[in-house]
Amino acid sequence: MQILVVDDTKLVRDLLESIILDAGDTPFLANGAKEAKTILNTVDIDLILMDVEMPKMDGFTLTRQIRRHLGDNWIPIIFLTGKSDDQHLADAIDAGGDDYLTKPINPIVLGAKIRAMARIAQMKADLEEANHELMKLTHIDPLTETVNRRGLEESLQRAWKLHQREKTELCVMFIDIDQFKPYNDNYGHQQGDVCLKEFSAVLKQQLRRPADLVARFGGEEFVILLPNTSLAGAEKVASDIISALADASLAHEYSPVKPYITASIGISSSQFSAGSSQALLSQADKALYFAKSNGRNRYATFADSEAGIAKQA
Repeated sequence: MQILVVDDTKLVRDLLESIILDAGDTPFLANGAKEAKTILNTVDIDLILMDVEMPKMDGFTLTRQIRRHLGDNWIPIIFLTGKSDDQHLADAIDAGGDDYLTKPINPIVLGAKIRAMARIAQMKADLEEANHELMKLTHIDPLTETVNRRGLEESLQRAWKLHQREKTELCVMFIDIDQFKPYNDNYGHQQGDVCLKEFSAVLKQQLRRPADLVARFGGEEFVILLPNTSLAGAEKVASDIISALADASLAHEYSPVKPYITASIGISSSQFSAGSSQALLSQADKALYFAKSNGRNRYATFADSEAGIAKQA
């Protein structure tokens, strides 16, 4: 573990450093609140050994500040104190401590407590990994490895709140694979699944930023979220997708549109005054319907659908 020692006495810091090194862990030493905060901002600390009686800022106050700063990111804190009365222990727990040791420090007891905290930290890490896997199971479409409908709804809500808070433009694209039913009917559902994987891979390749997101809405329908993106930027992505599908040339000899897989795309932007995230998605859906009704293999914006104009890439 990486262990932060916060103590204003050099002799104590040196002693604890020696104990930590002997246990095979890595010590980081701070003589007070300022150095401790600097280390916490630059190093992933697994355990804090915190002196209580320090000048300028005592250990209880510093611990409260650390807990507020870290939020849900829990780091175990063991207080080091010269006091042993019950009220002092209660104050330590109320301040956010997890355990305490009375001075002078017994190396054997400290080593045992470090091992106990290491086990707790490992259990926390295992739980976080399990939660991450659960999140993947509940938010990722297993076939295309894009975000699923549930994940889309949550991501759209977050993107909408960010748009409202930061006053940035948010664009949404609704995408439908053209003539996918005859594809499934003639090539079979197993090949249809292969097509969905290849199609989603083309979509993902056109996104350049970590915040951009591809989601499978259902069946052969997909949604792309483009936070902090202008309408012109979204149209460029749509044009790139249509061109990339032409380059990929995924065979579809039963399509009346092209002899390869194509897509129709509807685009909406927050500049079109949608009153909610769902309204924004509905605008993109209306634009998609307009693009499909005007020949497919093209994109249209919500404004286009209102004006009766559809564009090809």
